[in-house]
Amino acid sequence: MVEDSDAKRMTDSLQRQAQSLQETSPEKYGLLKAYHESVREALDVCSRNYPSTKQLSENIPDSGMTPQMVGNLLALLVEFKIIGIFSERNNSNRYDLTHYDRNRMDTLSHILQHVTASS
Repeated sequence: MVEDSDAKRMTDSLQRQAQSLQETSPEKYGLLKAYHESVREALDVCSRNYPSTKQLSENIPDSGMTPQMVGNLLALLVEFKIIGIFSERNNSNRYDLTHYDRNRMDTLSHILQHVTASS
């Protein structure tokens, strides 16, 4: 029962965050909705613990995504507490994948797909 209530709390929290993003920044929400699967695949195959945006971009198949788009998506995943940020630098942030939360990513993907299907 505790696990079910924790999962529900996480889902509710992610739904609120996604809805807030959609209302306050529809461009970022649209970017996340369109490319979350590509970024998830890049995270899943990344062998580095602290990759840069460029290093993660190399794991994304030719999708027309610019490094700036990937950087924006990674920043959103930090906000959603799916990945961490290891260091913020002027030239290239490093992301902490040692605590990459696949369950939160799966839940966010489900939420984004559900919203897409019902829109």
